This record gives sequence, structure tokens and C-alpha cells, in this order.
Amino acid sequence: MTTLPPLHTQHPVPAPAPTKIRLALLATALCDALGAPAEFCARASFAFLSTMAPNENFGLGPGVWTDDTSMALALARSLATCSGGEGASTPTTGGARGGFDAADQLDAYFRWWQDGALSATGECFDIGTTICRALGIYRDALRAAGVAPQTQTQTQVGTTAQEAPRRAAAETALARIARDLRGAGFGGNGSLMRVLPVALAYHRAPAAAAEYARRSSAPTHPNAVCGEACAAWAACVARVVAGASAGPGPGGAGGEGRMTKLDVLHHFAAYPWSADAGALRAALAPDVPLPAGVAAPAAVEAHYAAHHRLMRLRAAARVPPSPSPEAHTRALLPPAAALPSSGYVVHTLAAALYAFLATASFEAGALLAANMGDDADTVGAVYGGLAGAWYAAEDVGGGEGGLFWSPRVRAWRDALVRRDVIEEVAEELVGFAGRQA
Repeated sequence: MTTLPPLHTQHPVPAPAPTKIRLALLATALCDALGAPAEFCARASFAFLSTMAPNENFGLGPGVWTDDTSMALALARSLATCSGGEGASTPTTGGARGGFDAADQLDAYFRWWQDGALSATGECFDIGTTICRALGIYRDALRAAGVAPQTQTQTQVGTTAQEAPRRAAAETALARIARDLRGAGFGGNGSLMRVLPVALAYHRAPAAAAEYARRSSAPTHPNAVCGEACAAWAACVARVVAGASAGPGPGGAGGEGRMTKLDVLHHFAAYPWSADAGALRAALAPDVPLPAGVAAPAAVEAHYAAHHRLMRLRAAARVPPSPSPEAHTRALLPPAAALPSSGYVVHTLAAALYAFLATASFEAGALLAANMGDDADTVGAVYGGLAGAWYAAEDVGGGEGGLFWSPRVRAWRDALVRRDVIEEVAEELVGFAGRQA
């Protein structure tokens, strides 16, 4: 049996922030489309997924990304282009747009739902129950304000002729959503699946990324567990992008102190979860806290290997020498009871994190996430954002860039539908992130 490489020896692949942003969004769509055919399927009940396959759940061809990517693109475009949002730099010239605006985000999701904006097929063919309910609240507020839903084909809250009533309707809807959808029964993964653009946009300030990510959950998922899952995930991705794109020196991409996968695990294991997010603490904290004074990477990893649930699952994997991709993936897959991949936000976060920690390349983790079944497209999308930020580099052949680019990943890219849409929005987000202090 082969031994998985220690976490404290694995570092992010150095690359400029624009490269990380472009490829993290692409990676989200790749993993979403790869895992989509396994959605709703029990683990090990379907043929092994290693290529883009037709999505029989919705009668779609290979390479079609789903609501996960569409909503991430909607959030990315809102951040990059909305009018007068907070959290944007204020240039003295140029009239640059963008920033955080919850009302504009809600409107962007509504346009996707009603008009298929930023969909791979031109229509919304899949939507989560909580998101549908939240957008229905907004639709009712628009009607009450006399704003016809069909006007949503126009671009944004801040740029239409009916800006004032539309914004008022959005604010009314946000208040009702915050009141009606905050309970424990609304803990789905619909905000975690789309949060990546916040981390990418504000990667230079992980604390700000965390706060904006928490708030980005509220337009559809004001539940505290959902908000904290988004905050923790975004802070981690922001740290990865910032570190991997930094210059040489301690803590930078070329320094001895650069980030490791052990730091990623520790980020979640030691995260200051609030009392309202006890389910996240139970899933991601070790059984025994890390003792004071234990700081050497090997010792920290040994502690987590003994006392962290995901690390015990990782250690239990029996990977044969020189395995095929299918044998390697199946050896790493725990039983669904030990690692559920359902639509519950805690399950999705833990499963995506396991796929990242249990593998050492983008391809291997993508195969693992896609073949979990159940909500595999969303687990894949969430994994893809973090893994894209970690492994991504330009496809110049050889070197560490091979941890992202492989013949199979190139084939996934080539089979992805409407890649031009993803690339267009990615460029908008690159521009906005570049303007952030």
C-alpha cells in the first residue's frame, strides 16, 4: 500500500493572483460539471466518473455546469461591476465600478432564476429549495412595488430606470429572508457553493473576505451555520491566493514559511466557531485540542492524525501501489455514513475539505469529489475553488504546474460548455481584485 504524503510537506503552487483567480473559477466549473451526473446517486451506485458525462438528471449533454457555477458567476459579476458597492477602492479617475452589495447580489440571482442569466444552457434548470424560496420572496416584493419580473433582463439594481423601487424591493426582501429563513431547517449548501468570488476578490485581506463572505450568505441563507461556513472557507482561500502569489521571502511563495496543507487543516480545526455554529465545530475540530506548546509541523500533524476525524479517514485509506485512477479514488472513498456528501452545508464543507487533504493533485481530488455521489456537483464545486487556488498555474508544461494541468484536466477543459462565459466573468473579477488595496 502507498503512503499519502504528509500535509506539512505540501505547498501551494506559486502563481500570480490573476492566474489563481481565472483558474479557480474554471476549476469550480470543471468539478461542478464532472460531478453533476452523480448528483442524487448513492455512493458507489453509478459508473466511475473520470470524463465529462451526460447529465441524465436533467437531460443534458457532457460538460454542462450547474447552479453552483451559475450563482458563483452571478456573485462574481456583481462584485466586479455593481454600482456603488461597499468594499471597493475609490479611484480618483476612471469611474471604476464594483464592490459588495447584497441587494445587487439578490437581483443577480433572480435574473439567473427567471432569465437564465449566466447559465450554461440559457435557463435555470436546477435550483435549491431554500434559494427558490428566497428568490420567491424577492419576486413578491418586486410585484408589490410595481416592478414587473420581466424587467430583470436589464442589467443591475443600480443601473435601471426603476432603480429606486427595485432597490426598495430588494431591501424589503432581504429583511424578510433574514427573518423567515434563518432557522435550523435552512442549513443547505447554496451559499457555500457560490462564495469563492468573495475570497478571490478580497484575497489581500482575508479577514475582510471572511466578513463579506458571511454577509454574502444572507441573501438566500441567513442561517448562522451557513454564514460561518462561508466565512471560514473564504478566509482560507484568500490566504492561499495571497500566499501563493506573494514574492520570495518568509511567508511568501518562495519562502521557507509558506503555507502548507497542514495550515489549511489547522485553519478549520482551530477556527473560532461561534456558539451558533456548533455543528461545524463538531465536524471540523479535533477530538482532543492541540496541546499548548506543540508547534513543530510533524508533531502537529501527528496530533491531528490521531484526533481529527478527516485525518483518521485519510489514514484508513489503503491505496495500492501504482493504482489506476479508479482504484486510487475508490480506495480513498470512505463509506457515506462516515463522510456524507449531502446538501447540508456541514457535510459539503467536510467532504470538500477531505477531497483536498486526501489527494495531492487537482485531478485526484476532483475525481474523489465527483465520485462521492449525492450532492457531488456541489462538493466538487467547493473543492474546485480551493484546489484551483492551491494548484493553479499557467499551462506551460512540467514543473509544479503539472499538479493542476494533466491530460485529463485539459480534456475536461476542452469539453466544458460555454467556457467563454466563465472566462469573461473571470476577467471582470481579476480587474476588480486588482483595484483592491
